[in-house]
Amino acid sequence: MKNLAHKMEYIRPVTEKAAVMLVSYVPKYQEQYRRMYNECYREMREALDIKPYDFIQDDSFFSNGMNNVYLLMKDEELIGSVALKGSEIDDLIVAPGFQNKGYGKQILLWALENIKSEKIILHVAQWNRKAISLYERNGFEITETFEIV
Repeated sequence: MKNLAHKMEYIRPVTEKAAVMLVSYVPKYQEQYRRMYNECYREMREALDIKPYDFIQDDSFFSNGMNNVYLLMKDEELIGSVALKGSEIDDLIVAPGFQNKGYGKQILLWALENIKSEKIILHVAQWNRKAISLYERNGFEITETFEIV
């Protein structure tokens, strides 16, 4: 079985505004972020047999590119996060204990309001049907399908 992913483009703008505010990543949340990231991606990586199953293996992950990561916090607890990389929304994740409560949509709406690009894209594994559905309900359409190698 091929591991497929989709490129999606924001084609049908939505008018709904985010009801949350995200903050820039700071190193004091590194362990919470590592745990959430690995928990959120482990099931997919195991299903698609992409190793290592826990992607963040050591602190080197945090040495580059965290300046474009934004966190949704409740008090001192990490609910979810997203990275804004040029025209791309990347790594939109919600901690397992907060999933299916609307936080993914709120993080997506926040990202759409805060990304600095006319053309907005994201990539998602075909395996992640819940995310694809969320993105389609909020203005994205699949524009390309490719194999994950």
